[in-house]
Amino acid sequence: MLNFLSNNRNQKLISAIRDGDLDKLAPLLKKYDAAALDGPLADEQSAAQLAILAQQAGALELILNAGCNANARSSASEALLVLALKQEKESLALMTQLLRAGGDPNTEGLALGCFDHCEDNTLMVHLSRLLEQGADLFSDHRVILRALDTERLDLIHYLINAGAGLPDECTGADCSDETWSYARRCLDDRKVREMMQGF
Repeated sequence: MLNFLSNNRNQKLISAIRDGDLDKLAPLLKKYDAAALDGPLADEQSAAQLAILAQQAGALELILNAGCNANARSSASEALLVLALKQEKESLALMTQLLRAGGDPNTEGLALGCFDHCEDNTLMVHLSRLLEQGADLFSDHRVILRALDTERLDLIHYLINAGAGLPDECTGADCSDETWSYARRCLDDRKVREMMQGF
């Protein structure tokens, strides 16, 4: 009998998550501790993974507030932040909830994954959100080299002004001479501003 009640409650929780029914979800979550929510609920997927795959950012927020681990891994051993990034429509909202709940902005594959999974019109805002949450995007040149590959001057300008450096030579990037020259000018301009401001 207890097993039946537990299974029925689980099904209600799963449905509320997938439907994004926050009014039903909030009271159901009170019946679970964080460990139960981090454990497998359906198809070996945790509550947070279910919300991410259903692209339900509101449900994910409630689940994280209930104590779920924002740095947990999916049933396929993928970081939840990377899984969120891969969602077609709500990746930014899902990532934001995980980052606000303590998700590591330096999760392996997250920053560079933005170039693989974000549309051109959302790439910069995804990278900006990572920077806002303390991501170290500039300890090496990998992010700026990927930006150079895009030939997007607005993105290159943004990243250099946010603190990106450049290698001494245009090695590792597949960009035009014009794009490389533009990046060098952006870096030179930033250095002049910093010198004038006493940095």
